Amino acid sequence: MTKESSPASDEGVLTLRTKLSQDRNRQKLSRTSTPKVRTGCITCKKRRIKCDETKPHCGNCLKSRGHCEGYAEQTKKPTLSGPLQIRWDSKQITQHTFSRAASPRVQVKLDPDTLDFRDAKGLLYFQEFVDVVQGPWIAAGSSGGLWEVTLPQLARNNATLRHAAVGIGALSMWYRQSGHKTLRKAVLPVRAIAEEDAHYFYGVASYCHAMKLQSQQASVQDAVFLSVLSLCFETLRGQRKAALDHVNHGSALLLSLLTDQDTQRHVAAFAPNPKPLLATVADIFIHLVTQARFVFRGTLKNGPSLPNFTKGLRDKNHTMESFIVLICELSARPKTTSQIPDVFKNLDEFEEFWAQAVRNRSTMGPIILDIIRTSDILSSIDRDDIRKFFELLVGDHRIKEFCEAEAKETQAVNAAFLPLFNQIMMSDTKAPAYLRAIHLRLQYLSVYAFGNPAQYHDCEVLQAQTPVFREYLSLAEVAFHITKRDMPNPVKQLSLQCGLSWHLLLVAFFCRDPVVRDHAIMMLRDYAGEDGLWNTRALQILATRNREVERMNAVEGTAKEQWQRLWRREYLFEEGGERVVFCFLAKDETTGEWEVVEETADVPEDFGEARWERRPLTASGKLLMAESIVF
Repeated sequence: MTKESSPASDEGVLTLRTKLSQDRNRQKLSRTSTPKVRTGCITCKKRRIKCDETKPHCGNCLKSRGHCEGYAEQTKKPTLSGPLQIRWDSKQITQHTFSRAASPRVQVKLDPDTLDFRDAKGLLYFQEFVDVVQGPWIAAGSSGGLWEVTLPQLARNNATLRHAAVGIGALSMWYRQSGHKTLRKAVLPVRAIAEEDAHYFYGVASYCHAMKLQSQQASVQDAVFLSVLSLCFETLRGQRKAALDHVNHGSALLLSLLTDQDTQRHVAAFAPNPKPLLATVADIFIHLVTQARFVFRGTLKNGPSLPNFTKGLRDKNHTMESFIVLICELSARPKTTSQIPDVFKNLDEFEEFWAQAVRNRSTMGPIILDIIRTSDILSSIDRDDIRKFFELLVGDHRIKEFCEAEAKETQAVNAAFLPLFNQIMMSDTKAPAYLRAIHLRLQYLSVYAFGNPAQYHDCEVLQAQTPVFREYLSLAEVAFHITKRDMPNPVKQLSLQCGLSWHLLLVAFFCRDPVVRDHAIMMLRDYAGEDGLWNTRALQILATRNREVERMNAVEGTAKEQWQRLWRREYLFEEGGERVVFCFLAKDETTGEWEVVEETADVPEDFGEARWERRPLTASGKLLMAESIVF
């Protein structure tokens, strides 16, 4: 880390210099003993004699030589406004649990006269990086402290992370100057043609240098945080296969860190107060590992997208669900409905409570996995077994008790949050709190609408959720409008933790109101950002195809029978998200029977209409996701 002087140490150095100067002045100085002149005229500097510093010409030179060459122009160090975040003070950050209120206490301005930026461009790109990660969208779905405070501070004082940050800033500059409106429409340059292409190639060079530096050392902390920055970089380039590799590496590293025999020592060495910091970083990987169950690097037959992480889980006798529980225990602070205030005072208070409430929900994962294994649904080709599985799920007393407790808490949270939310909605739409409040409300609604797995068993229960789906789409539309208005740079619409596009797909699949489903499809089509590993264009193609499946399914049977046929829908994404795979029940015109079919469509490069083609069943009639669900 770069050594930096404190104000106290600077004052001490100045005092010492003053004393030395006074001691020298008491001595009778000869020409050879005169200290080096730094502020004198050019002539006196050349002659190495003391200058009387008379302006505009030195009096000594005029008397002795009759002329003076004058004084060199003094250039002032430029002052910068904008980039903050210099010093890495992990103790201070973690004590504040990454709240936004902590940010001003640890932010100071950059010193432009530093040796850790190779040129002015590097500093400029770092400023751009700080501006990006302190934007409102990148932290959507998470506590903003990691992005607003920790990563800029770490990157500023660590050569490896700094080069990765500079790479992200250079990519952002390229996007901003190239005029691209969305990340998914950008075509990466092969060689520098346009003037702004130089930013792109500078960014790639900086990123490669960061990787080289990391390969030369063995810092666990650097490796974990570099994985996060690398995810940002590769996602901005649209290189989802490379992003999957970083998810594989980062999640495997976290798994090893938390399950090794010497875990306590490793965790203690990570940071002065490591658990909140590790939990915040792990939240990113949990979100992305969950996505990686659906997004494959190659094809489904090539095996899991995260081979190192999957092998680590099996070697450690863990599952994805138990790993999530392990992560959540890092910052577990159990809360009950009795601790929910009548009204939340501010967004920080609500976000801290809600983040913990979401973590507490992780305990349902192992229960559902146990029910899946008990039902043998993963190895069955009998369509009726899906019905039996849902009956087990709905009838399990653990699920019932959990859902009842969660429903009670969710209602109490809603009552305490709505007054604050409505107050902010009456304020200035350009205020930072406005968009943040919308994102937090969307998080709440996503849990309320999609968090109860038992509700998918009953069509009538889903029908009753229609108002919630409508509210979700309405708020998402407001968020889109603010984004287009205030964030023309598409890089600022990147998030590794925002689940907005995924939830739009869920609305398009599970809402029983066809008008609301169509609304979700249109919003996916216009979605400008990118959320983690999801290819939002692929999500829109899938949602559009599902509309046709819904239409074909509705031609026969009762509403209950139609819904039970839709239980068999499955989807995943191959080739890093560039190919959509969709399984569903279709009626065989020859036999009149409803049979499982499998279709694929490649995401068209020209943003035209996708072409769906049928292929033989990859899993021979069993669930596509059987292997992914297990790990």
